[in-house]
Amino acid sequence: MTLENLDLNLSSTELKLNELLVLRRENMTQCSGIEAEINKLDSEISILEKVSELFKHLLDTLLEEKKKDIQQLVTYGLKTVFTDQDLNFHINLESKYNGISTSFSTEQIGVTEGDVLENFGGGIVNIESFLLRIITLFQSKMSPYLFLDESFSHVSECYVENCSTLLSNLCKKLGLTIFLITHQEMMLSKADRVYKASSKDNTLKLEELSK
Repeated sequence: MTLENLDLNLSSTELKLNELLVLRRENMTQCSGIEAEINKLDSEISILEKVSELFKHLLDTLLEEKKKDIQQLVTYGLKTVFTDQDLNFHINLESKYNGISTSFSTEQIGVTEGDVLENFGGGIVNIESFLLRIITLFQSKMSPYLFLDESFSHVSECYVENCSTLLSNLCKKLGLTIFLITHQEMMLSKADRVYKASSKDNTLKLEELSK
């Protein structure tokens, strides 16, 4: 091989080497950019994970506080009406299908616990249903007016006056106005105003009764 050929081969090799060096620098620059982008994304992911955990903690805290408030109100109502049964109301929260499943249970301490429809009488169902309606009313930020039509028909006569006391207490404490239609005279014992309704010739007549 002549010197000229060697010189040509060297020039060609150096040219290829320079091309490879340039390509290497470009790839290194791209890799550095990709690495920086990956690091940035990792940092953002870490921040989002922390924020997500914070929101989850806040949500769990708020749910737990709300749960306690509801349990206390319904339990208060049950104990006010059914003074001889030692009843408690429970809310069970369970994470399920990327959401939260809610179920209710009623406990008569030392006797039984379970679904109110399966384990207790209609009177307890009436009271719990009424109290949960009040909670829904306030949670929905609706006007504090409640219309009830024979809503306590399954409450035994011996508890009716206690039920009237519960309604009166809730109206005072929560600023509620309750319009109650009932045939249970003892339910009227704590009412602020009592009206007797009668119908004649397709005309409704309201007469205010003295207490």
